[in-house]
Amino acid sequence: MKRSLTTLILASLLISTLPLSVSADATEDIPTNAAATGVHDSLVAALTHANLVTTLQGDGPFTVFAPTDQAFIDAGIDLSTFDTDAENATLADILTYHVVAGKVMSTDLADSTAADALNGDKLSFTVSTSEVKVNGAVVTGADVETSNGVIHVIDKVLMPPVDVFVSDGSMTSPYYQFYTDSAGYYPLNEIDITQSYKFQRLNNPSTHPFYIGDSGYEADSSAEVFIVGDGTSTTGISNDESFTAFFKDGFTVEDTLSYFCTVHSGMFADFTLTQPVTLVDIPTIATGTGVHDSLVAALSKADLVTTLQGDGPFTVFAPTDQAFTDAGIDLSTFVTDEEIAALADILTYHVVSGSVLSTALTDGLTATAVNGDDVTFTVNEAGVMVNDANVVTADVVASNGVVHVIDKVLMPPADLVDIPTIATGTGVHDSLVAALSQANLVATLQGDGPFTVFAPTDEAFTAAGIDLASFDTDAENDTLVDILTYHVVSGSVLSSALTDGMVATALNGDDVTFTVNDAGVMVNDANVVTADVVASNGVVHVIDKVLMPPADLVDIPTIATGTGVHDSLVAALSKADLVTTLQGDGPFTVFAPTDEAFAAAGIDLSTFETDEEIAALADILTYHVVSGSVLSTALTDGMTATALNGDDVTFTVNDAGVMVNDANVVTADVVASNGVVHVIDKVLMPPADPVDEPEEPVLATCDAVVRIAPSGMKYSPAEVTISVGQTVCWQWENESMAHNVREVDGDQSTTYTANGVTSGVAMTTVDFRYTFDVDSTTFYYACEPHLAAGMFGKVIVGDGGVVATPPAVDNSMDADEETVPGFLVAMTTIALAGAVIVSSRRSE
Repeated sequence: MKRSLTTLILASLLISTLPLSVSADATEDIPTNAAATGVHDSLVAALTHANLVTTLQGDGPFTVFAPTDQAFIDAGIDLSTFDTDAENATLADILTYHVVAGKVMSTDLADSTAADALNGDKLSFTVSTSEVKVNGAVVTGADVETSNGVIHVIDKVLMPPVDVFVSDGSMTSPYYQFYTDSAGYYPLNEIDITQSYKFQRLNNPSTHPFYIGDSGYEADSSAEVFIVGDGTSTTGISNDESFTAFFKDGFTVEDTLSYFCTVHSGMFADFTLTQPVTLVDIPTIATGTGVHDSLVAALSKADLVTTLQGDGPFTVFAPTDQAFTDAGIDLSTFVTDEEIAALADILTYHVVSGSVLSTALTDGLTATAVNGDDVTFTVNEAGVMVNDANVVTADVVASNGVVHVIDKVLMPPADLVDIPTIATGTGVHDSLVAALSQANLVATLQGDGPFTVFAPTDEAFTAAGIDLASFDTDAENDTLVDILTYHVVSGSVLSSALTDGMVATALNGDDVTFTVNDAGVMVNDANVVTADVVASNGVVHVIDKVLMPPADLVDIPTIATGTGVHDSLVAALSKADLVTTLQGDGPFTVFAPTDEAFAAAGIDLSTFETDEEIAALADILTYHVVSGSVLSTALTDGMTATALNGDDVTFTVNDAGVMVNDANVVTADVVASNGVVHVIDKVLMPPADPVDEPEEPVLATCDAVVRIAPSGMKYSPAEVTISVGQTVCWQWENESMAHNVREVDGDQSTTYTANGVTSGVAMTTVDFRYTFDVDSTTFYYACEPHLAAGMFGKVIVGDGGVVATPPAVDNSMDADEETVPGFLVAMTTIALAGAVIVSSRRSE
């Protein structure tokens, strides 16, 4: 007590000496005084926006903790973004969190005390010998008295505590779930210790009382965690109780914050703690590394520091001082405007718009730098490279982007020229240039494109025996154009984008195929001897052979007719009336058995005469056809495909070759105009038709349905009456709490029936159906998780087993007349009484 009093006295003395930047007029109200300070324009504007000026001009009295204009800037509050009713309500909630009813002077404040703000949330006060804080904001000016209260100036905007809704709890880890909304839709997975939190129960459960602390199970928290509100570390909160937790400066993410049930000690776990990192801009990061002095000096000389301090975001590839030394860059040589512009071009070639982490980079990826040129990334087991520079430190996050440290200065590429100009200057493409000129294709390849050109050398033209003098008719020149455009693909395709087996369509309409392996890259049968010569309108790859376009393709039946080893197949297709089908557009992939394969299979076409036999033949043949054009390079070991007859074929791919089922592919990839043919050495026989699986059992029809009431704590309806043989269905979906059905031994009994009826474990989604085949019974049941909450139900079958009271006997009739109604009534009464006795003995 003596220590608290001493602190309070020191704090009072401290507050009384805090500098005030305002001159108060005690005859004016709070908004008027705030408007006159010159440092609360944002606060006054916010009060006006939220329609709270009139409120704070009222009698009060009020105590207002008034954030300065700088505090509003630091909080990033832009009033123009509060334009809907919901957003304005949020603004009003923030502002009224700065107001306490009554006039609270600085001398009234004490350490580790709390007050209720007008918005209903708690405020926390920390009073020390050096400063006074409300929540985490420092009071910079105290006791500005007004006609209707008092103002205390603070250096931060106070944000209301984050609402945390705590689930009803479970004995299994993690014991509780946490949400930021009262419907339980948005989970809370971690605690930011720079914020305060208001903990309350989701759906007001009475079970598993909840509390938190930093000193262990049911222990009072340290002074660094201030908790105010309902409950204690030994009683917790239940039902509609709540408490608010504030974290003081001495509490860090290295500390432990636990949550627990005050009834079950086993329900004890820790929160994940986080704290936002204060980031600085990119030039500030570079200034502080100790290895980027040259970069910082260069940015300063090129007048780019302010640019890279802007909002961005930017991704900067930052060369080290050693990289600048290796590149021979001497900043003193950049003197003229033209030289400074060249320096700026080099530096902006190291900057890409956007914040790109190294994890977002992929091998072969290109990005356009701020100077307009492209950089290319290589990503492999050795690391990441940008052009030819290694990333030695990645993902240094800044407030306006990210920095990757590299070991070389990136030099922008020289100005590019078009493809024909490149070919003219190589010294080994004179024949190609002459051919392009003769075919009138120079202007085409000087166009925008982009184009990818596979450029044969002069030696390649010589080896191909191409004599341009022999191309002198229109038809011959058309042939030359066809050959040359077979070397051109639309788009700019670097060698790193080529994959083994990849196919591309050349400008003449025919396909070229790529082989990529350890030996290098091939296009058809030509080797790429120099790759990736970048032009202004595409890219050139130098090759050692002239590519000759393939002969015009024919359809699959025509190919089979001409092989000399597929006469049986052609005859079979004709007999099954499938020739026209396989002459269609397709595309088809046909596995074509040889004549020897047909002979080995013992297939005699003369035996297929009836419609049923012809259909069987068609089934065999279409089992050899797969939709699509599938080259052998696209087949993988264990791969399956569905043939046209509906059955699956399976592929085996290994060092020995390719098999389809048990047949070997002896010749692969015979390309047709409508697909591809693979020659095989066996006839494929379709599998026998599978046996039909038994049908799934049919669920019983629901005669009555029981669901969960909106409260989540009752069945709806809780009582159902049915006839014997009818079915009751208990059905609910995505409930916030788990429920089940379990039989109990009486109305609202807490004793479960041994081997009784149950839906199983409690779940949020249930579809349980039970047919009652015993008449005159009552089925009592309960929800296991909510037994203590009185969640019971019953199903009455027929009369439920209740004996009706017999009517009064009319003795006015002659007792000797057995046929009169009086006699019948008496006999009925006796029979019922007997039934009651028998029933009573059975129940005993």
